[in-house]
Amino acid sequence: MEIIERIRKAKIGTPASLEVVEIAEKELGFPLPPILREIYLKVANGGIGPGYEILGVKGGHTSDEGESISELYTSLGRSDPEDPEWKWPEALVPFCHWGCSIYSCFDAKKESFPVIWFDPNMREIGEPMVQQFIPHKGSLIEWLESWLSGDDLWAETYGS
Repeated sequence: MEIIERIRKAKIGTPASLEVVEIAEKELGFPLPPILREIYLKVANGGIGPGYEILGVKGGHTSDEGESISELYTSLGRSDPEDPEWKWPEALVPFCHWGCSIYSCFDAKKESFPVIWFDPNMREIGEPMVQQFIPHKGSLIEWLESWLSGDDLWAETYGS
C-alpha cells in the first residue's frame, strides 16, 4: 500500500508483533483500522506522526501517562465520581497525542474511521461533553495523507 511506503520514508521505528496487536484489539473490543494495524505490524509501534505522535500497542509509544492505545481508551471509558457527566463515547479511540490531554481519535464504529479532535480543556466539570469533540477528517486515511503531505493538522482546528 502506497501510504505505508510513504510513512516508512517519513520515519521508521520498531514494528509490533502480531500477538500484541491482537491483544490490543481484544482489549479494545473491536479490530483496529486496517491501515493502523498495518502501520503497527510493518512500520512502527507508534512513535510516528504529528504532535506527540501516534500511540502504540503494548511495548510501543505511550501517552504522557504511559498508556498504550488500548489502555488509554479503557482509562477514558471509566466513570469519574467527581464528574457525573463524564461519558466517553463507545468506540472512539484516541490514537495521536497533541499535549494538554488533547487527542486525535478515530471512530471505530464507522467504516471510514473518521477522525475527531478531543479537547478536554473546552469544558468545565459537570458540563455535557459534546463541546469537547470536534470533527476533523472524514477518514483515518485522509488524516494520514494530510500529515504526510505536510498539512498543519493542529492549525486546521486551532489556527496557527
